[in-house]
Amino acid sequence: MADFQANTRPFAELDRAGRTRRLRRLAEAALTAYAVPVARLTPLAHGLNTAFRVDGADGHRYVLRVQRPDGPGPARVRSEMAWLAALCRETDLVVPRPVPTRERDLIAVVADPAVPEPRTCVLCHWVDGRFVDERLSPPQLYALGEFTARLHLHGGRMNGLDRGRVDDLTEFGRTQVDGFSPAVVDRAVARTGDERIRDAVARARAVRAELGFGADAFGLVHGDLRQVNYLFHRGRVRAIDFDDCGFGHYAYDLAVTLAELRHLPQREELREALLDGYRSVRPAAATTDPLVLAAFAGLRRVQLRLR
Repeated sequence: MADFQANTRPFAELDRAGRTRRLRRLAEAALTAYAVPVARLTPLAHGLNTAFRVDGADGHRYVLRVQRPDGPGPARVRSEMAWLAALCRETDLVVPRPVPTRERDLIAVVADPAVPEPRTCVLCHWVDGRFVDERLSPPQLYALGEFTARLHLHGGRMNGLDRGRVDDLTEFGRTQVDGFSPAVVDRAVARTGDERIRDAVARARAVRAELGFGADAFGLVHGDLRQVNYLFHRGRVRAIDFDDCGFGHYAYDLAVTLAELRHLPQREELREALLDGYRSVRPAAATTDPLVLAAFAGLRRVQLRLR
């Protein structure tokens, strides 16, 4: 009786475990779109999206991501996969490699009667590595700086993909021609009651104008390059979870990475190593200017408060 009730309850009323069970069935249906023999399907940590580790009978391992319904739509997810595929094809940077469906598409849109809306699903090859966090070292951050700069060099050439801006304040801001307009900022201030948001946005706006929007400063970026999204394997950096990728200033990516180091006692050494590594690839980049980075760090803090 309890199992029957669990299967008939509205999806929105289920706890995380209950939703994951429903989405597992949808994930199993999604995998039939791929020429991958599945031996085992294991839920991974549940974030905004739901992911499953796929152990293939062919000995390979994959990750299947079931997209959240309020996240990027199919066209934008397909663009994310297109960038990853281009990175794998055109560089030696290690990022998730998309697996095309039997129909040669980079996404599968799947419906299940127990889930209220169709979900966009993607399958990628597993990325081996380990997360370091507290034990991060300057050489590792130097390597991450190099990686980030090379990612930006490639992102600067990826025009025309259907991805949004990484620096919009809110969903309402994404609907506006100017995501930093007075109406957007007024709503943000009203929601938080914090007038300091106006200064943070003004600084970010000034820095954006100063940097300009040429390919030397602006392009496709990861958008969430924090410690849970980069890992190390045999001394090499690897990046995962490009779900938040979009167009923005390259300094935004660096500001996100630096903000996530604030809890570490060696943060100043790590900061300098990251920026030195970045400048080793892009020596003339205004992206590493301290005032520029501080402005985007302030913007990121505002964005996190408004999520």
